[in-house]
Amino acid sequence: MTDRLLTFIHISDTHLHTDPTYTGQFTDVVSRPGVDAMIRQINALPFDIDFILHTGDVMTDPLTSDEYALARDVLGQLRWPVYYLSGNHDRAQAIQQVLMNRPPALITPALNYEFDVNGVQVVCLDSSIPDPTTHHGYISPEQLAWADQRFAANDDRPLVVGVHHHPLPLNVPWLDKIVMTNGTDLHRILVKARHRLRGVFYGHIHENVVTVRDGVNYYSALSGWFQTRTWHNQQMAQNEPMHNPGFNVVTLTKQDTFVRFYRVKL
Repeated sequence: MTDRLLTFIHISDTHLHTDPTYTGQFTDVVSRPGVDAMIRQINALPFDIDFILHTGDVMTDPLTSDEYALARDVLGQLRWPVYYLSGNHDRAQAIQQVLMNRPPALITPALNYEFDVNGVQVVCLDSSIPDPTTHHGYISPEQLAWADQRFAANDDRPLVVGVHHHPLPLNVPWLDKIVMTNGTDLHRILVKARHRLRGVFYGHIHENVVTVRDGVNYYSALSGWFQTRTWHNQQMAQNEPMHNPGFNVVTLTKQDTFVRFYRVKL
């Protein structure tokens, strides 16, 4: 007998690109081999999974919605349903159209939604800004009000929140230039639900970091592409030499939340 409520996989920053040789300006690593290896390892896991949460940067600066067909084909190989968030390198409306199969009438400028799995409430927030030259995050007052209604409701379900950008500074100056600029506003409304909030799961930073503030736990995921290596008050960006991708395995029971960090063998 088990009191497991659900298990989900947290992945992020797959940065797929239609040019298979694309490496960008920060690394000489191409993303596709790491993403393929990550998919194989996830599909081979010997335990039950309820869904996969992708916290954004699915693609790298796609010029058209049609480019998301690549993400649909690649990430569609995963054995479980994938719930997507929009990152700063994404197009929120294209994700809805191509990856979520939403009809045109239901496509919204920002990708905010919620769902329930096994009595657990999952809320997904869009912190992306529709400007490909801007990498920090922001959640509009309207989005915050929408989230506040869900966090502050008279609801006893365990709560999981997903977002792309780190809401709180990480004390890494170069990285905190691309933080969610009004993340403290989000944090204030998250605190209202901390009695049932199991975690806030995000991406963006290509590193595993756990932050705890006011009883709210924030967990980031490694990238499917390359990884960073940071420390307190780090002034210059540094990549991790071992760029192997990774993912988090998150299990909720009635009493506990377990977040395990997996690395992918290339």
